[in-house]
Amino acid sequence: MGFQIIVACCNKNGIGKGNTIPWYLSGELNYFKKVTTHTTTTIYKNVVVMGRKTWESIPEKHRPLSDRINIVLTRNLDYKVPHGVFTCNSLEEVDTVINSIDNSSKTNVFLIGGGSLYKECLDKKMCDKIFMTKVYKKYECDVFFPKIPEEFVLNTVSDFCEEKGIYYRKFVYGKNGTNKWKNHEEYQYMCCLNSIIKTGYKNVDRTGIGTYSQFGMTFKYDISKTFPLLTTKRMWVRAIFEELKFYLSGKTDNQILNNKGITIWKGNTTREFLDSRGLSHYPENDMGESYGFNFRHYGAEYKTCKEDYTGKGFDQLEYVIDLIKNNPSSRRIIIDLWNGSTLANAALPPCLCKYQFYVNSTDNKLDLMIYLRSSDFFLANNWNVCTGAFLVYMICNLEGVKYTPGMLTVVTGDTHIYSSHVEQVEENLKREPRPYPMLKVNKKHTNIMDFEFEDFEVIGYEPYPNIKAEMAV
Repeated sequence: MGFQIIVACCNKNGIGKGNTIPWYLSGELNYFKKVTTHTTTTIYKNVVVMGRKTWESIPEKHRPLSDRINIVLTRNLDYKVPHGVFTCNSLEEVDTVINSIDNSSKTNVFLIGGGSLYKECLDKKMCDKIFMTKVYKKYECDVFFPKIPEEFVLNTVSDFCEEKGIYYRKFVYGKNGTNKWKNHEEYQYMCCLNSIIKTGYKNVDRTGIGTYSQFGMTFKYDISKTFPLLTTKRMWVRAIFEELKFYLSGKTDNQILNNKGITIWKGNTTREFLDSRGLSHYPENDMGESYGFNFRHYGAEYKTCKEDYTGKGFDQLEYVIDLIKNNPSSRRIIIDLWNGSTLANAALPPCLCKYQFYVNSTDNKLDLMIYLRSSDFFLANNWNVCTGAFLVYMICNLEGVKYTPGMLTVVTGDTHIYSSHVEQVEENLKREPRPYPMLKVNKKHTNIMDFEFEDFEVIGYEPYPNIKAEMAV
């Protein structure tokens, strides 16, 4: 006989405090009842096994748990339980008790608490399956669920559930050899990493460092329920948002990002770098006629980042938002950041250079396709993926927009890994992708520029540590 553990836990695997559960979620309780009562036969009842404290924590009107055989573990031989409830003093004795009960299931035996019994069951390798509900809210706890042993693999992951502003989702783990759940969207990224370093063409690029590259890749992400942040290395979510908002402002002074502690553009806006591009008339930190300028002032005459361009050029962002609201069937909902006639005015021409939106009116979804003419695949690809996803979420949460996020398609031209990043890529490839988090938007706005990072909340993000790599300049 092997136990099936069922548990709900919050941050740091907390499962209770003061012999009570800190949260009350009716949906989670219904799931608990469904799992522990489900059976394919009407002859045998499932078994729930619990410690004495867990038994006593169940409200008296609900115990014994109905439609299940209840077994309470206690070392007190005189401990009183209602008629029809069984006791024993160890996990090992549970099998004997079950065999003595005519209508008890020998296969559906659930251990429902508490913390010390969970640990004992896992330490003694008496568990076959774990049903775990993760509650994404911080609670103070004094009892914790142990780390899941390595012999277990993730079998299934539910969608995020929400109740009273609290989010949770359900995980099922089985032992090695059972069907393994896979984050297929992140696996497409991992497979491409591996393919590039194994079969990519070797090129000497403008930086002189050298790359392995492939050309013309396509990736799909369903952003309706999850947000595609890499889990095999931690991504800097705030910086992704702040860079995008900086672009949407139409500004080109990198000092604005530097002042926020975001220095990703520093190497490409130094005095030395600008001079090497023939842009000695620009002040240091000037990104030139690039992302922000082309978002909001396309076609205007660019001078320096210190100029006021209000009302000048074509505002592509305003244009696409108007089309999404008022002409959603248009096939021209496009932002093009690539102005071939003025590339010499950019410190670095846009890598993510085109956005095309598509309104799926049947499902009321807003889809987006982005094109990266050049993708620094290890360092920047997922950053750009999330830039596109953030933009969709922002537009969908503008007053007057009636759509929700749909599909994100990412097309990359020169898809490359720098030779200086191969060691980091190999480390990344050793890691198993985990479930994506979700992005909660806490506040709608009328103007897209009113969004702040605090308006967003990333829920359920459990990545591996970051893998540092220097940007090629």
